Amino acid sequence: MIDEMGLEISKDMYEKAIGAIVIEYINKFRPYELSPIAESEALKLIAKIKTILDNDDLSDSKCFHRIDEIVDAFNENGIYTRRHDW
Repeated sequence: MIDEMGLEISKDMYEKAIGAIVIEYINKFRPYELSPIAESEALKLIAKIKTILDNDDLSDSKCFHRIDEIVDAFNENGIYTRRHDW
């Protein structure tokens, strides 16, 4: 039976190994190949934020719901913030 410590070490080892493989894979790309991919994802996120800001259904006076939706959009894209961390 593997205890908590063993599972965490195993997880860390997998993360390190997978991270190394990902870095090796990414290094094979040329900068001009990666830019469109990154820009595409960034533009999708910006478009989603604009849609949230333009949403009149989220019309609270302090824009709490809009900000919460923006934070959710960031989180969905793996960009985390301490803001609204509940």
